[in-house]
Amino acid sequence: MMTIDNKAQAGVAHHSNINHDIRRNLQDHNSQVNSMKYNPSKLSKLMLKISAFTLLTLFSWPSFSADTNAKHSYQSCTIITTELVTTAQLYNRGIPLDELIESLPNLSPQGEKKVRSTYELIQQSDLLSTYSAINSDYAKCAKQAHENQGKPPYGTREYGYYYCAGENKLRYEIILAIFLKQSRENVIPQIPKSRRNIALHYFDLAEKEGLEAVFDLMASSLKRCVNQIDPP
Repeated sequence: MMTIDNKAQAGVAHHSNINHDIRRNLQDHNSQVNSMKYNPSKLSKLMLKISAFTLLTLFSWPSFSADTNAKHSYQSCTIITTELVTTAQLYNRGIPLDELIESLPNLSPQGEKKVRSTYELIQQSDLLSTYSAINSDYAKCAKQAHENQGKPPYGTREYGYYYCAGENKLRYEIILAIFLKQSRENVIPQIPKSRRNIALHYFDLAEKEGLEAVFDLMASSLKRCVNQIDPP
């Protein structure tokens, strides 16, 4: 597995208990899974806004579904996602592909393929669609992990990754709501009280800098969540 950003790594040190910051507000976590519900017709419109060319590109993109026999855990789903969103962040910061590849001496052939494919997807479609595809895949991967293993025992490292997946899913749903032009008044009441400031900040940031900036912030939040499980 490739190493793009030390802060995106996990799985090195063993921790019997997750960080205090992860444990905070756990009473709201279970309600996040189905916390936001939208009109199916509006979600259909979201998909229609993605160009046919982008969809064709996504079909050949080596995402979580590349290996149909693989049974991902919450940890593997999360680590792959941190690698992909970090790649997208570096692209957005103007890092050339070859320069990025050369800076990663331990990059595996599979990891290099993911990096190149992510760059190509952004170039052939756009950054926003790529971020959305990555996070959509993450949600699907986590759902499959839940079907395979259920909810991990509290206090385990796998529970930490389960928690990060839930946090990321909620943030992605907020972004979808913003994209669909949902009003703050409609969205905020559907979110757990402890996470409403996040939604308000996302709305503000989207208005000032656009959704790409919100996705970038969301990517950094995911990596911070992972760092609380296994600090670098």
